[in-house]
Amino acid sequence: MEERKNIELSFVNKVYKYMKNGMSIETFMKKFNISEAELYGIIELCKIYGKDVTLEKYDDTLVFRKNIRRKRATSKLDLNSPKLIHNQICVVSDTHFGSIHNQLHLLNDVYEEAYNRGIKTVLHVGDVVDGNYPNRPENPRQQFLHGFDEQAGYVVDMYPEIEGINTYYILGSHDETHYKNGMATINDWISRCRKDMIYLGQDTGEINIDKVKIVLDHPGGGSAQALSYKPQKRIEVLESHTKPKILLIGHYHKSYSFSYRNVQCILVPALCDKTQFQQKQGLYNALGAYFLDIYSDKNGNIEYFEPEEIVFGKEDIWNETGKDKSKVKKLEIKNSIY
Repeated sequence: MEERKNIELSFVNKVYKYMKNGMSIETFMKKFNISEAELYGIIELCKIYGKDVTLEKYDDTLVFRKNIRRKRATSKLDLNSPKLIHNQICVVSDTHFGSIHNQLHLLNDVYEEAYNRGIKTVLHVGDVVDGNYPNRPENPRQQFLHGFDEQAGYVVDMYPEIEGINTYYILGSHDETHYKNGMATINDWISRCRKDMIYLGQDTGEINIDKVKIVLDHPGGGSAQALSYKPQKRIEVLESHTKPKILLIGHYHKSYSFSYRNVQCILVPALCDKTQFQQKQGLYNALGAYFLDIYSDKNGNIEYFEPEEIVFGKEDIWNETGKDKSKVKKLEIKNSIY
């Protein structure tokens, strides 16, 4: 049953990525060689997996409408108003550098897209490296970089570096293993060597962008069957005056966005392929990133919020051991337009 769900979700992500607002259903049906009845079945399947897609008529033609979760404070909002502050942010998580499953080339793709969009801030929600687990005998053969020096050095040498873009990051449980094993702190090493990478905290961190409070959170434990369950529980215990405007959650390798108690919450997918542990447990691994479009007032209240999910499919994954290390060059852009 779990395997079937994984196959269905993989298919949903593929077709959802292809769907575009305003695309005619004829174009879609021709691409996937399906009937209209099968198309309606796909739309229902999309809704089951949290992708809200509807059809609407435009010039007597049925076209797709992807209803991305948004927040508007008023029904009439002028996004060009000088009273609104506009920010675009890129969010990534769980890169697991050093794992044979890490996907540096996809991280490079995300950063290059961020650069092309003029984005200046990237947030990384933890598990930058794969860490070191002496109690897991299978751990060494699941890595092509071993120990603190190799993994930290790989981040410093290979993490995308673009003039004008700063990466703010927290550390997760995998990063912390180096501290537990030998009092070695990844954050100290990285931030000393890379001025564009700013450390916010272990497991959790906070950043304010034009007074919009954003919390990065890397919890522990497994994910629940309902993607929103554990994030909702984390939001429920927050007192009103401590709540962030945006809560970004890593660790689960899942992708989901929703609004709860006036908090915009994002489960941030991984940029690492499915691990041996996930395979054994029958767990789905979402591969991708998010671009956030935020309009806020002078007090940091969000007036308009649009999360854009970037999804990578099987065809994008490199699964050859160490291929990233031997084939991918560091993405480095200098003398940028910023």
